[in-house]
Amino acid sequence: MNYKQLFVLTKDNANTQSDDFLLLLKVLETLATTVKVDSRLPEVGEREHIALFLVDAAYCDCQEMLSEVIIQLARQHSVALFNAQRHALNERTALLANLKGALYNDDSPEHMFKGVRRVLGGELWFCRKAISNAFGDLIQQLPATDALSAQRHSDIDLSVLTAREKSVISLLAKGAKNDDIACALNISNHTVKTHIYSAFRKTNSRNRIELANWAQRYIPVASRVMEQRQ
Repeated sequence: MNYKQLFVLTKDNANTQSDDFLLLLKVLETLATTVKVDSRLPEVGEREHIALFLVDAAYCDCQEMLSEVIIQLARQHSVALFNAQRHALNERTALLANLKGALYNDDSPEHMFKGVRRVLGGELWFCRKAISNAFGDLIQQLPATDALSAQRHSDIDLSVLTAREKSVISLLAKGAKNDDIACALNISNHTVKTHIYSAFRKTNSRNRIELANWAQRYIPVASRVMEQRQ
């Protein structure tokens, strides 16, 4: 069955009548039966029929690279970025967040067509170096053959964090926003930010995605938040 539905997620104030945006739509229309553009994601029950979510890179927080909403979406569906700026996007980080590809604001129509078609065909559309680096990171996350050694390594990494920092980044790894974390732990938003920046430093993470990846590697996603509150 060749029926494909594509969803383009962009900002409320995006210029959907610009030449660049209309060109993208023309490219997508050659690859899909239906292309929908909206500033809000469809309801969860409506997402299973969408072959690919194309997310405007301007929709993402530049400091965090990707919002928690997009990270969660990429865990369940095929997601790629478009309108990305080469100096602003870290492809390795996007790959580790399970995104499938990136289209840049200076890509030619032919390059966009090729990229979307490859992603729809189940391939990744990133540069070879980014794929190689991300693959190396994933290899390092495979279970060690020496279980005791692996546990010892995990203990060392976990020991750099306080109990509250573990609670904060465990919630962050599940996609919680700062306001949600503050509410769940009964602390201020400022305190949440302080714990996150401290965790960045202690885990050598450059942004929330890398910190979330670190947490998923060493801290169970089902965190013991209630224990920390008692």
